[in-house]
Amino acid sequence: MSGCSHGRPVFKKKGKSMKKVNRTYIMGIVFIVLAAIVIYQTSLIPTKLVSNEPGPKLFPYISAIGMIVMAILSMIFDGKKEKEENAKGAAPYLDMNGWKRLGLIMLECVIFCVAMKYIGFWITSMLGMMMFILTLKVDKKINLLFAILFSIALGSLCYFGFTKGFNIPLPKGILWEVIGIQMP
Repeated sequence: MSGCSHGRPVFKKKGKSMKKVNRTYIMGIVFIVLAAIVIYQTSLIPTKLVSNEPGPKLFPYISAIGMIVMAILSMIFDGKKEKEENAKGAAPYLDMNGWKRLGLIMLECVIFCVAMKYIGFWITSMLGMMMFILTLKVDKKINLLFAILFSIALGSLCYFGFTKGFNIPLPKGILWEVIGIQMP
């Protein structure tokens, strides 16, 4: 492999350049492999079923199957689109601003994980969703009220769905315990 055209690796064979590597196919294969690992790891979970409950294997299996289906669909539809764009000499996938935004998203994920311990999942999920929306919108105009309501609704749905619906405890936050506020 040598050379680089618009940030994409180009394979050369004895002076002739071969096709550009299609990122969509590579990422599709990576996600299928990751899904296979999830399926294997899920098969190792011991099953201790209580009455008619599906057990702890259900959601990982659903997630893995969803990853495989989405990867295949992406490879079929986005792969064709990327081939056409490569033929036209498309711009690089991530420019400098894209790399900065990617770094910011990674930082936001770290902040999300740390904040969850101190202010709990419910509040952190709402604030985190708002951070992600504002970061990913780039230059697109969004309705701020809709973004706030969406963040509150999705964070609340996740929190109460797991804590009340599935009876799975999520972090409530050390801060609330210290100041004596009982979180739901």
